[in-house]
Formats: sequence, structure tokens, C-alpha cells
Amino acid sequence: MEIRKFRTNYGLELITASHEGITLGDLVWDSLGGKVEFSHPGMPNTIYSAFLDAEMIDEDEFKTFVQECAETPLQHAHLADKNVDVQSELIAELQHPEIGKIQGNFKLESISKFTFGDLQVRVLDDLLRVKIDQYLELMKAKKWEEYDGRIRRVNMITELYYGSIRLVVEKSLSGKMDAALENSGLQASARNEGSMSVEYAFAHQEVPFAMRIEKVRRFNG
Repeated sequence: MEIRKFRTNYGLELITASHEGITLGDLVWDSLGGKVEFSHPGMPNTIYSAFLDAEMIDEDEFKTFVQECAETPLQHAHLADKNVDVQSELIAELQHPEIGKIQGNFKLESISKFTFGDLQVRVLDDLLRVKIDQYLELMKAKKWEEYDGRIRRVNMITELYYGSIRLVVEKSLSGKMDAALENSGLQASARNEGSMSVEYAFAHQEVPFAMRIEKVRRFNG
């Protein structure tokens, strides 16, 4: 499935500037340009830090929240579509770190095909959703000004999607791609050479490419 349709069909947001530090419970803001932002001056970066700032939880409880999210297991993404295709003109816009390593040594527009496959997902589990919901209700009741002024209009990540990267280049360009990978220190998990083209595969390295976000004010555990 083409990446724009994937986003629309499943109600997901693409993560244009992705990194391995993105976790469940992170807060994201709508920007004037239409893309979401992962930080906002003077605002908490996660729902848990919002609770900590409002003195709803202490440092130990905060660390427990963070640990619970970090330990959320990856699972197979039960989607009808198993692969997500990215057009060459959109590859650079994703700003995926693996792509960035290649970009400095190889023209991304020379890639014939780029796909996220073997889709996996991390989902905020039900117990954690209930726990967050309970703190939100408590915050509304006792810390309304902080709730209304800091997080009520914000989005929260509740699902993160990961996929191994597969890219294809014409065989005549494979030498340049091999050199680019060597120069960047990026190791392909597989390299399959055909008569006309060469396919390279890379593990997702715990870096998500898409997410599901929910408005904090509409969040229900």
C-alpha cells in the first residue's frame, strides 16, 4: 500500500523526523504547517512528566510509568496491508535515521523502490490506559488549571509502528550503493541480487515510522 493511503486508511500519522527515543505516552503538538511536533517550549514531553509536574506522582512513580512503556512488547501488526511503499520524492522527507546515513553518500532519488515491511506495533496496553485515565480524571478535579493550560489540547501517542526497510536500486547503481553503505557504516541485514536490480534490507532498529495519536481531552481508558 502506498504510504499516503496507509496513513488515511488506518488513521495513523507518519513520523517525519523519527528516532529511537520516541515512546508510548509521548505528547505531540499540532503545528501551523500541519505536521506534528514532539516538543513545545515550556511544556512536558510525555503524559507522565505532565503528571510529575502537576505533583500527581512522585519520581519513583514516574520511573515506573516510563519503565512500563519501555517494556511494552513489539507484536505483529494485524493489518490487511503487509507492506508500505514510499515514493522516491517522499523518502528524504521521512528523515528516518537509517535513510539519513545513506543520503550523504547516495542520491535517494536513484532508489527504484522503498518499502516498510514486516510491520510490527507497540500498543499502550489496557492496564496502562486505565492508569493514565485515572490520573487524568484526578488532574481535572484537583489541578484543572494545569490540565487545561498544558495538556488538554495536546495529542498523546498510543501506538507506534515499526517496519524493516527494503530498498531496490538498478544493478548498475549497486556499486555506488555498496560504497555508500560502507562509507556510512550501515550494515544491510540482507542483499539480494537479481538480473536487473539489487534489493537491500535493513532492520527497523527500534525506530518507528508511524504512530496513532489520541487527543488527551478525549482519552478514555
